[in-house]
Amino acid sequence: MIDESNIEHDKQLDFIQQQLKTLSKNELSQISYLLSLYQDSASNQESPTIPMHFLGKFLGIKENLDGTTEMKLGLQNENTYGVAQGGSIYTLADVAIGFSILKNLAEGEKVFTLELKVNFIEKGQGSRLIATPSILRQGKRMVVSECTITDEKGRLIAKALGTFYIVRG
Repeated sequence: MIDESNIEHDKQLDFIQQQLKTLSKNELSQISYLLSLYQDSASNQESPTIPMHFLGKFLGIKENLDGTTEMKLGLQNENTYGVAQGGSIYTLADVAIGFSILKNLAEGEKVFTLELKVNFIEKGQGSRLIATPSILRQGKRMVVSECTITDEKGRLIAKALGTFYIVRG
């Protein structure tokens, strides 16, 4: 009996091999980046304290030990004009605030974003953006927090303000 899944797998591999031959150096670099994300997920290489979801890994977001969160800038998060795309900056702020809240939660508690507003002030450019979150008030179920996004030169890129919901058990 013929195993259809093996045939399909072989077809996919052949297709990928043919496509790889047509790519530029820059495109191959991006493919390598994507493959490394899958390898990191498989080997369970995570941030210092809290696991990162795939979108965050794809965007180049990582938690720093000093309480900040950064996003390496590149093709994976730039817009048509070659600067950080607004949605990637929004995600950076959301992740940074989430990390800061998660550090204060009891075991089994989860946090969800209810609302997040971002004011974009300057173009996000350079090699990375740094998010510095601050919890303004944390209650039993709600957290209000803000986040400042700067570039590596300290220029203010964006400011976020959000409300987050804590779920117990």
